[in-house]
Amino acid sequence: MNKEKFIKVLLDLESGFTADEKTKLTAGFDRIYLNSRIHYHRRLARKQSVTLFLLVVYAILALAVIFFLNQTDAYLSGLIKGVMSGYLVALLVIFPKTVKNHSRIAYVLKVIKELEVGEYEADKNYT
Repeated sequence: MNKEKFIKVLLDLESGFTADEKTKLTAGFDRIYLNSRIHYHRRLARKQSVTLFLLVVYAILALAVIFFLNQTDAYLSGLIKGVMSGYLVALLVIFPKTVKNHSRIAYVLKVIKELEVGEYEADKNYT
């Protein structure tokens, strides 16, 4: 399998790439573009992890406040407990599946970069 075909397979297997990214990555090797996209997706992966962590902490704290500082009547308290419990379950189950996996995208870009740089260095050393 040649390099171009291998890169195309990698891009097709990863569903998180935009059409513009796929076009530019299959067009040819651009070290600056590749480095900028790797940096971009790593930054988004860090933000995504922090955001998910903060949302889970918020949900846990909200449940703790509702369960332990119960100052409302039974009906309203039960309603709020149900809504917050549903929020936590939805957050833990659904949210991670709905966002792009930016760390995996950055890894695929790094593999493509290594393929391209490795071939470039081999050609450079050969001549």
